Amino acid sequence: MNPAAGDPTPDTREALEVLTESLNEDAALSFIGKIAAWIDCTRMAATHLRVEQALREAPDTDQTELPSPVFVLGLFRSGTTILHRLLGQDPDSRTLPHWESFDPVHTPEGPEPRQRSLERTLKLADIFSPAVRAIHPMDAHQTDECRGMFTNVFRTPQFNVQYRATGYLEWLLAQDATTAYRHHRRQLQLVHRHRPYGKRFVLKDPTHTFFVDAILEVFPNARFLFIHRDPAETISSICSLHAYARSVFSSDVDAHAVGAEVSNSYMMRLLEPAVATVDRLPAGRIAHVRAPDLGRDPVGTIAAAYRELGMELGDEARVAMRADMQAKRENGSARHVHSPEGFGLNPAAIHERFASYCDRFELIR
Repeated sequence: MNPAAGDPTPDTREALEVLTESLNEDAALSFIGKIAAWIDCTRMAATHLRVEQALREAPDTDQTELPSPVFVLGLFRSGTTILHRLLGQDPDSRTLPHWESFDPVHTPEGPEPRQRSLERTLKLADIFSPAVRAIHPMDAHQTDECRGMFTNVFRTPQFNVQYRATGYLEWLLAQDATTAYRHHRRQLQLVHRHRPYGKRFVLKDPTHTFFVDAILEVFPNARFLFIHRDPAETISSICSLHAYARSVFSSDVDAHAVGAEVSNSYMMRLLEPAVATVDRLPAGRIAHVRAPDLGRDPVGTIAAAYRELGMELGDEARVAMRADMQAKRENGSARHVHSPEGFGLNPAAIHERFASYCDRFELIR
């Protein structure tokens, strides 16, 4: 134990208590799942204490000026990762490599110990669930989402992807989301204090989509890139992600039950209200991207989105993005196979439910 680490913030303690209760009551964890959840929660709690200690020891961190943020929005599995990682190729973009969001506390030894720790964690994850890598490949050094900065305070809907934590999710969605985003901002200031670069922070987490009002309260100058994909394809892929991730930790995973859960989830309820929220923003604060356009012409699509946000995509960024796409094509990747029918869902019914959304963004092929 480290006495200097101090105590968790009260809101983090409360969130951890709710999460652990839900894991015990809702998640139907296997023996392996219980061990993994304990290790995961212990690690995240320790990271939270180290973050708080670092902030106490450098109280002027809250004066660190952050580059103007651009948040990537979109449902899970809609193309947010591809878009975000391409944006990370722009030298003007300040992004979070996976090791930095996983552990945002700077040490005199530099980033290498944190990188090695995450590499070990990811290798272990590949052993237990190789199928998840085909769905969402992860690398310690690659541009990654903000998830770690929210798990460090136990306030993210993403816990319900890895575990069936329904009680926790209900509690979380009833909370003031600005609590989580204020923690997020402090951690961004902590990492940027030690590694300042870039003209803009480019931040991505699919759950950002549902908390735009909270983001604007904490980051008043935020701009947004919102990606859209055929909801039938997206929902099917979300179900697959949930099913594969949970099957590592529980033997009680039924495909049709997952389909029913996802199709009635907060994600489906809040997608169109999220679009309505960004619609109220003035010009220059929001750009919409269609996933089919990004797949057909990544650089041209991003350049057009930049123009809508009052930014310019430079030649160096264009070259880097094209090189990144070429490398991905040459290296290949495992194919993620899924279908709505496999989860008891009807694509036509999904299209009918989201008819106005699909029509607006021309998503039906």
